[in-house]
Amino acid sequence: MSDEQLTILFMINPDPIFYGMMDQLIIETFQRLKVNVIVTELEELSVIVGNEITFYRKGEPIHFDAFLAYGYMAPKHYQDYMYFNFAVHSAGKITLHHPSTESILQNKLLQYLKFSENQVPIPRCGASFSLNTFKQNLRRFNDKAIIKEVEGYEGTGVKLSVNHNQSTELFCKSMWNGEQAIIQDFVDDTVGRSIRVLVIGGKAVSVTEFQDNVDFKSNGYSDDFRIESKMDSDKKQEYFKFAERACAAIDPHLTIGGVDILDSRKNGIVVLEINSWPEMTFSQEATGLPLFDQFGQEFIEKIISNNRERTNST
Repeated sequence: MSDEQLTILFMINPDPIFYGMMDQLIIETFQRLKVNVIVTELEELSVIVGNEITFYRKGEPIHFDAFLAYGYMAPKHYQDYMYFNFAVHSAGKITLHHPSTESILQNKLLQYLKFSENQVPIPRCGASFSLNTFKQNLRRFNDKAIIKEVEGYEGTGVKLSVNHNQSTELFCKSMWNGEQAIIQDFVDDTVGRSIRVLVIGGKAVSVTEFQDNVDFKSNGYSDDFRIESKMDSDKKQEYFKFAERACAAIDPHLTIGGVDILDSRKNGIVVLEINSWPEMTFSQEATGLPLFDQFGQEFIEKIISNNRERTNST
């Protein structure tokens, strides 16, 4: 790693629902790696765009090499974050994800389209844009199916429907709320179980299994939830391969992604989704691997490489 002093502008998550400790852990990681971290709130930031892009914090110009925020946010906060993130990228600085990558990662339907385009196995799903077409497509799915909103996190907006009438009702509720929902095949032999592969810099670094005997989604909501390391599993390399393929389908240079996989006896291995801000503490505790440090080093290497390219081009 270079000895040059790097500065990261780190925005505290304005909505730390499931990420209460993540901000501090990431900040401490970069400080331990000898990076200057400017900690800021979203409300303190602004930008002026003219012949050049100038960034401000509390009304004063601010200079930094990279911008980072970590964790899902409420819609308005996320919109503001995306504007600032796009401005940072447009100014030639490093962000966690490329803006176009970010848009895909926040939308399950767009992810599935990229997976299908690149032959990544997924549970079959359908998108409809009216109630009539949804009803017409229902006959192509079993009574038991998954209805999920295309935007959401930690399993929010994911429902298990037991018949076509319930599927229709759930789709209508999403339409009523102005949200797009999709229908997906229910993989019935993986209830309460999912594989989580953490991919950093395009390479898989850890694998765990989420287990829940109460909630079919295995998202950690019930008291029965637990997480188990699969680093010694005979299928580790297979899980790694599928996760890396999924990430490469969206962005071959993805900084970090939490890939959720179902390992079905009937359907084989299928990819559910990539989480753009995966919760790292569970995986680190389960595997004993220094995942925060690996993430920090990958982000720093991206900054150093970007700075070098900008210097060489001037």
